[in-house]
Amino acid sequence: MAPPSLLTPVPFVVGQTFPYDIRAPKTVRYLSKVATERRRERVAQAIPRHYRRDPSIAARWQAILQDLTESIVALQDASLPLAEKIRKVQQRVGLDLPDQLVAILLRTSPATVQYGQAVLVQALTAEWERGVKPSLDEQAMALQRVRERLDKLPLTGEVKWALKRLAETALQPNMVFDPIATEKARERARASVEPVWRTIVAGELIARKGELVTEEHLEKLQALGYNFPALLGVLLLAFALTFAAAAFTRFVTETPPTLVLPSDTRPLPLSADDRRLVLLTLLWVPGLLLVRFLLRPIGMEVAFVVVSTCAMMTAILVSPLVSLLASGIFALATSLGIAMDWQTLPMGALRPLFLSGALGMVASLLAPDVRNRMQLVRVGLLLGGVTLTLPLILGLVTGDEFPPTARDLQKFLIWAILTSAVPPALTLAGVSILERFFGITTVFTLTELAHPDTPLLRQLAEKAPGTFQSSLMVARLAQEAARRIGANDLFAWVGGLYHDIGKLARPHYFVENFAQGQENPHERLGPHLSATILAHHVQYGVELAQQYQLPQPIIDLIREHHGTSLITYFWAKAKEQGVVSVDSDFRYKGPKPRSKESAILMLADSVEAAVRALPHPDPEAIEREIEEVIASKLADGQLDDAPLSLHDLQEIKRAFVETFKSIYHQRVEYPKVTVERHANGLMRIVNGGQNRQAASPQRTEPTPETRR
Repeated sequence: MAPPSLLTPVPFVVGQTFPYDIRAPKTVRYLSKVATERRRERVAQAIPRHYRRDPSIAARWQAILQDLTESIVALQDASLPLAEKIRKVQQRVGLDLPDQLVAILLRTSPATVQYGQAVLVQALTAEWERGVKPSLDEQAMALQRVRERLDKLPLTGEVKWALKRLAETALQPNMVFDPIATEKARERARASVEPVWRTIVAGELIARKGELVTEEHLEKLQALGYNFPALLGVLLLAFALTFAAAAFTRFVTETPPTLVLPSDTRPLPLSADDRRLVLLTLLWVPGLLLVRFLLRPIGMEVAFVVVSTCAMMTAILVSPLVSLLASGIFALATSLGIAMDWQTLPMGALRPLFLSGALGMVASLLAPDVRNRMQLVRVGLLLGGVTLTLPLILGLVTGDEFPPTARDLQKFLIWAILTSAVPPALTLAGVSILERFFGITTVFTLTELAHPDTPLLRQLAEKAPGTFQSSLMVARLAQEAARRIGANDLFAWVGGLYHDIGKLARPHYFVENFAQGQENPHERLGPHLSATILAHHVQYGVELAQQYQLPQPIIDLIREHHGTSLITYFWAKAKEQGVVSVDSDFRYKGPKPRSKESAILMLADSVEAAVRALPHPDPEAIEREIEEVIASKLADGQLDDAPLSLHDLQEIKRAFVETFKSIYHQRVEYPKVTVERHANGLMRIVNGGQNRQAASPQRTEPTPETRR
């Protein structure tokens, strides 16, 4: 990556060895930051540490010693065993004092104990006023002075020993290290040091062959004019490319496909769909020709706008990986076209190659996650930022004037604005046209279908409100589960909204649409006919979706969301009546789910119905019901064609459980307000508080008067 201008000087690193002798080509006087900093550090380290006095230490131990004396005096005459007295003193004071020390004080007269305590406090206070630092030597010296003072007391030897042991415990350092004051003093010391200037004479030996590289060597080489800004530019480019490679690798290995392809959500080989080949040709070949013709009158910056637009549209309509590949080919082709002399190709093509490739990569990686216009605007702003900053980095490598002139900055800014505005606008318009022409379902289409004001969803809410509410719940469950396992959560959400539109044919035959007190129409039908009516909602949903021109992936979800599941209620009813033949008469026609989203939708639909039927939906019952539903679908082979792992099923179950827990949470039971009490309250307000007739607390039904 290093340009030829940087290949002659050797970019040395501290700790390596010089491959040859280096002499100074010119005389240079320079400010030695290394020598200056070392001198400043030596002066700063010579400044002693600063401390501040903590008055709480003395106050705390004075109180403890006073409490100890009072406890000793209070327990001396108590009719308790000595061991019990010792334990009570230790417990009351809160110190782990030796038993022998406490016993000596208990045997000593109260006046002597109080006198010894007063002298000890005076001695300790004197040391604390002098200041005891957290140093073993200073603590030892202070303790020795306290002992000498205690030795002069007219007391017995054992009492003196007890007071000395108390002094050892109580004499704590009260001088606390003050880092702020210390650092301020050292900063003042550093600031007082004069900068160190040094001179390199032409011909002076800077380094010998085999000598270890030091910071002084690098400082001398930098002072002699080695192009470190250019090396910095190469370093930044290396970091940017490394980051892009890491992001690309993660995108390939971890990110699920966000594109929804016709008739399936799984990626298809590029050669399997000629329409996509035509689409790629229509996107990139005109872009290449446009750059070729506009290069001379406008400049190479026109490639930035073109590659960003083409990459965004390819990532949304075809595939992010294909967009990355196409962007690389585009960058290479435009760079070869720009270079008039191939002898200078590495330098002449560096700028357009990096800029075009970087913009194409950024657009390819960010465009698939775009779901609304604001996100499209944010992608455009990021493209503009890359267009503005990357030329500045490349200018360091190619030796351009740094900082750039006002004219160059104005040019960069204009192209950054164009790259921010034009690609998102063209992408929004182009995708809207091309996705319908080529039958491709994008996130924009899914977002539009998710709007509750679409004709089908509006009909569902009006004619089958129970089914509509159930579909909302299923969509939420499917979305959370899809997000948990890395599937397309938007696709799962839209599929959940539309999966039961077939119930519009006979909404009153489905339990969620039963009005309160309504007779179950299936009571008047045989189990075969009831099962046929229930199973028909799938076929009618497919026909309705085709009539309203829903995307093929959504139609597939509608067709697969029950798979070939058994309609268990009417199957069991038929067996009870003895009219059953084979269970295929009571199964949906399928096919079984063939994608993650379709399988998730099947499980969400079954789980929602099962949990809704629970009489007491507490968390344990909900989790148990979810496990039984998933296990039954597995046992019935409904998930055989779906690309789900056991880990995915565990995550789906957790998503369902957490979603239901957020819905069926515990609520506070509020007290009831009776109609009569409410009416009496209104009367008191109307009559200005004159009517004070109290409502009977036992009566909860409205009276005939209030009812009228």
